[in-house]
Amino acid sequence: MPERKQIQRMFTGIAGRYDLLNHLLSMGTDFYWWYRMARASGAGPGRSFLDVAAGTGDSSLALARRGAEVISTDFTLAMLALGPAKFRRKELENLIWASVGADAQTLPFRSDSFDGVTICYGLRNVEDRVLACAEFLRVLKPGGRLTVLEFSHPRWGWLRGLYGWYSRVVLPRLGGWVSGDPEAYTYLPESICSFPDQEALARALERAGFEKVTWKNLTGGIAALHLGCKPLFEA
Repeated sequence: MPERKQIQRMFTGIAGRYDLLNHLLSMGTDFYWWYRMARASGAGPGRSFLDVAAGTGDSSLALARRGAEVISTDFTLAMLALGPAKFRRKELENLIWASVGADAQTLPFRSDSFDGVTICYGLRNVEDRVLACAEFLRVLKPGGRLTVLEFSHPRWGWLRGLYGWYSRVVLPRLGGWVSGDPEAYTYLPESICSFPDQEALARALERAGFEKVTWKNLTGGIAALHLGCKPLFEA
């Protein structure tokens, strides 16, 4: 995995075209994935959410649309800076929302602060996932829910083959051409391939201290939602 500063530079360089490429490369499926993430998270009026690795704010926007109070964090400030305009365009700026530059491994929030923590397509980019999961657990209120939306491993052989070809051939070429940074869209499929599969990630969340861990495949396992709760009582 590239070092933290390399990842920051990479995402800073593609920030301006990141949304366009997400929509283009997923053929619009990303909107459906945001919706499923927000619904599974339990977001709703009066509930406080921390959206880690929020990027340009699409994940935070999906939570806010359900009435949640959202704080967006990311360690790439160029990505995070694009979020406020989205909230203004959707006329959601009246909701409680803020953005804070922060690393997932050292969250600047008090323990037991949030009803929900979400991280979407960001866990792959964290250097120390164990440390990050410990932070997610710490800032959640007892009984609070972690929701992880991440690219995963397709469950059907034919889809694995098709997705593998798309990831290796189409995604780097098209992503590199549109973004002007071929390296970024070579890193993406490599990071997906090396990321734990659905069962392994679920076990990792359990080892981190989450309970009631479940997961759901989206679009045949191209993406997956993992859910886990902070115990009501310390062991």
